[in-house]
Amino acid sequence: MLQAMRRAVPAAARIDTLVNTHANGDHCYGNQLLGGARIVASERTASEMTDLPPAAMAALVEQAPKLGELGAFFLDCFGAFDFSGIELTLPGQTFSGELAIKVGDRELQLLEVGPAHTRGDTLVHAPAERVLFSGDILFSGAHPIAWAGPVSN
Repeated sequence: MLQAMRRAVPAAARIDTLVNTHANGDHCYGNQLLGGARIVASERTASEMTDLPPAAMAALVEQAPKLGELGAFFLDCFGAFDFSGIELTLPGQTFSGELAIKVGDRELQLLEVGPAHTRGDTLVHAPAERVLFSGDILFSGAHPIAWAGPVSN
């Protein structure tokens, strides 16, 4: 699968560092595709990734038609996604609070701000570029979802 992604997106071959901003599958289920990369996440994010692994999501999608209205809602949200064959790949490096890392010649500051959207939300700040990657702490045009709260975080 890694080779398929790298053939589809040639730039992916140059990815050597990946930061999981939080544990939702749309942000971490692709970790296995970058098997040679350094994967970094907060300790709470890494722990939370094991709560609902891809195999559990695949089983829920399979069982959803038997679960009435709740199953129908689940399929409405997740039925378009195929969770089969995804291997849970945990970060090889974790931190708590803050961590400074270098990616190429760029200095990045990882700032743990959870619990909020999830237990271990992380912001990635590139101070020299004046850029902040917010993960799902910031939603544009919609109200944020605070699975783990408090909203003040």
